[in-house]
Amino acid sequence: MHLPEPETLVLQERPVTLLRSDAEDTTPVILLHGGGLDRASLSWRALFPVLAEKRTVVAPDWPGYGGSGALPGRHGIADLSAWLIALMDVLQIQRADLVGISMGGGAALQTALDAPQRVRRLVLAGTYGVQEKAPNHLLTYLMLQLPVNVISYALLRRSRWLARKMLESIFANPERVSDTLVDEVMHTLADSDSAKAFTDFQRSEISPNRMGTVLIDQLPMINQPTLFIQGREDSLISLPAVQRAAQLMPDARVEVLEAGHWPMRECLERFNRLVLEFLEDRSRR
Repeated sequence: MHLPEPETLVLQERPVTLLRSDAEDTTPVILLHGGGLDRASLSWRALFPVLAEKRTVVAPDWPGYGGSGALPGRHGIADLSAWLIALMDVLQIQRADLVGISMGGGAALQTALDAPQRVRRLVLAGTYGVQEKAPNHLLTYLMLQLPVNVISYALLRRSRWLARKMLESIFANPERVSDTLVDEVMHTLADSDSAKAFTDFQRSEISPNRMGTVLIDQLPMINQPTLFIQGREDSLISLPAVQRAAQLMPDARVEVLEAGHWPMRECLERFNRLVLEFLEDRSRR
């Protein structure tokens, strides 16, 4: 599955790297990766080429990830949403379908609230923003006061075995972690240092008692057709939280996959089919 060569543009006096494929007279699809060691080419390697056969597709690296310049200091979902809208302006994208995983899903939800006229449909996988606390919330908060991410990334860069074990921990079925995927992760670790960006995000978003962005009360205002794709064994985002979120929205449904927190890489064929069918459903607005 081939990806286009990354492009670089300037946004707010900082570089932005992105993958882009153009098709005439189509609503663009913007793919939004998650936090941690992620980047556009890692989460969207399987989905991007399939979508690009028919649609204009843009997959940016978030600030501080890949080759994109970091935002200064701590930043949360609202900052990422504002950055995304500014990127759409630079790319002259008036309206798009947003597909996001985890942190990227939270930013997609926030964008639908901040600029509803800019969003046609939403696909959200293991999305942030729909539950009040992280698993082991207080411990997570306390660990953020230490340089855990920086140390963890340094160890992962030096150990292919540790990288594999990390992937196995977020998959429902560890046997689905392929050598090729481990290769991709090792390449990303060598080519990018997102530890600081993710730490700045987490320190902005995780307080001692709750998450910084909890959109439950605002979800009824999101009228865009929305597809939640949720791994049944997702250890970070609970299925009941996602089901509750969908019930609160006027036009949303949940598809459950036998996967963990990275369903587009663990169950890629099923994930791709669900996204394609949903985005191309002409019976919807």
